[in-house]
Amino acid sequence: MSISELLSTLKTKDVQLALKGEQLSVQGNKQALSDPLILAALREHKAALIELIKAGEYSASKAGEVQVPANGIPLGAEHITPAMLSLSTLSQDEIERIVATVDGGVANIQDIYPLAPLQEGILFHHVSAEQGDPYVMQSQFAFDSLERFEAFAQALQRVMDRHDILRTSMAWERLDEPLQVVWRKATLACEEAHFADGDRLAQLLARYDARAYRMDLGQAPLLRLVFANDPANQRVV
Repeated sequence: MSISELLSTLKTKDVQLALKGEQLSVQGNKQALSDPLILAALREHKAALIELIKAGEYSASKAGEVQVPANGIPLGAEHITPAMLSLSTLSQDEIERIVATVDGGVANIQDIYPLAPLQEGILFHHVSAEQGDPYVMQSQFAFDSLERFEAFAQALQRVMDRHDILRTSMAWERLDEPLQVVWRKATLACEEAHFADGDRLAQLLARYDARAYRMDLGQAPLLRLVFANDPANQRVV
């Protein structure tokens, strides 16, 4: 989400920005601030928003304040302690269990905080489903060459690198409450599927049908690319 899109979204949702000393605060609709996309965008553009307010290029009316917590895990940290996590109340043992699930360990954890209500619903249905995953969604694309597909995958990786929400996994096992874990680096999985013959796209859709296929919510990113060469139609799907 760009800074202009963020400001437009905040205006639509009746959310205002303000400064308290050097700290950015958010005023207004608390429900909107449970949206992980908005929270991620506020963190991403925090420095620019502060400069915007200081320059007098942003003004807002007073409302009930909600503080935007600073990221307490410094880059290069070798350990994560409960004091670094302002939005959760994890014990040191619980933190270590979460760290063990993240590729790269402590160095690859940017933040840990509770799920938003929508995420809680997604997790509930994921855990309770006996097979498949009701929230797995498919999007289909066709490319005229493998090179164009690879360029698309690289562009998608760059988007993920910029947005926290796209580098987020979930942790819930042996915890008092489910949490989301923001990874500093999450590599987009890209798998080639091989089929003997037949309609490649139809076979891809069948293989990854949400009624049978499940995502691992404990590993970021929560999206993946699967492709197959379709020589009959001179394309990659």
